[in-house]
Amino acid sequence: MTDDSATRDRRPRNPTSGTELGGMFPRVFAKEYVTIVRGEGHTVWDADGNDYLDAISGNQNVAIGHGVSEVAQAAKDQIETLEYTSSMLFANEPAQDFTAKIADFTPDGFEHTWLVSSGSEANESAVKMARQYHVARGNERKYKVLSRRRSYHGNTGIAMALSGFPARKSMMEPLYEDFPKAPSAAPYRCELCGGEGGRDCGVRCADAVERLIQDEGPENVAAFIAEPVTGAANAAASPHDGYFERIREICDEYDVLFIVDEVMTGFGRTGENFAIEHWDVTPDIITSAKGMSGGYSPIGATMPHRRVSEVFEELEDGFMHGHTYCFNPTSAAIGLAVLEYIEEHDLVANAREVGTYLGERCGEFDEYDFVGDVRGKGLMRGLEFVADRETKEPLAQTGSEFQSALFEAGLDNGIMTYPSGSHVDGTRGVDLLHALKDVESDHRISAG
Repeated sequence: MTDDSATRDRRPRNPTSGTELGGMFPRVFAKEYVTIVRGEGHTVWDADGNDYLDAISGNQNVAIGHGVSEVAQAAKDQIETLEYTSSMLFANEPAQDFTAKIADFTPDGFEHTWLVSSGSEANESAVKMARQYHVARGNERKYKVLSRRRSYHGNTGIAMALSGFPARKSMMEPLYEDFPKAPSAAPYRCELCGGEGGRDCGVRCADAVERLIQDEGPENVAAFIAEPVTGAANAAASPHDGYFERIREICDEYDVLFIVDEVMTGFGRTGENFAIEHWDVTPDIITSAKGMSGGYSPIGATMPHRRVSEVFEELEDGFMHGHTYCFNPTSAAIGLAVLEYIEEHDLVANAREVGTYLGERCGEFDEYDFVGDVRGKGLMRGLEFVADRETKEPLAQTGSEFQSALFEAGLDNGIMTYPSGSHVDGTRGVDLLHALKDVESDHRISAG
């Protein structure tokens, strides 16, 4: 691909109305959609022949690139051998091999994996696992799961109750009991230190979780869940050092399980196998999805530490939870091929090394007055846009208008972007999330 690929004349896009997408029930009927027909490596093509740098890795899940033949072959071979069997009644070899490979990536002590079909399901499973863990140990009153403001943990019922993202959940709140929320611990808009920063800020934000546990009653609190690096609700923000170390101490003191949501960050996105390893902290449960399947199949995972799983080993009825597609052999074969590809091509180290360079390039946006913050780790980077850098006032233009303009500008320059909004107070704020495989197409990032 030549250096003028982002600036050459592009063919007119002919998007399709949301009302004319065959039998699809689209997310937004009033929207027009560009139809993507092919992908290879970093690049996808639309129905009109235009190519785009996939700067968001599909939906932060295409971890090894589009069109990897080894994964396609693994899927074909498994479908021809055994496409499905019930995990409630039987075991299957692909699931055994896949979960064994997962254990090669997880920190010490994580020996077992519960396989599902999405990140939302993985987080739901983690909450149910935490609840049953406490009941099995005689703590039947423990059921509340604390989370944070400006967080996102999925679209299913419990996952929405965990999420601190009003724009995505407010309409549905009558359907479920919301869980208590602690401060977000995001440095740029820290609710406690006002952006002063430093390790003391991280500890203060963690101490706010302790106060919330005390307010709710330690006897009622089963778990605390957090994204080490946030995704949709607050692009690529992570707390100051000291935060997760203190969270671990607090959870131990009050017999509260610490769940880390690594749906976006797991399996190498930030330059470590799991983002929590940036802080050398061991959680009780890790959840993941997205990158572990590379986008080739719907896969999610709930991974308890040995101290949790050993409780279930003693239960006659086991884990009271499950789905039809848990431990699906076809998905497991695909997931195994993806993790083997990540290993063989040393993509975790690539995310660490190339991610440093990407961070430097993203830092160049700091010269623009409308960019308030540049943040992230590895190949997961975020920009936050503001009207005033001194006051951090969000853009006056409505988030949806700016997001749409930003998205269209990206397409015009041959780049797929992921603008998000409403993260400041539930109604205001716009940010941009980048989640790249690597930066071979560096000139196209510059052009965007």
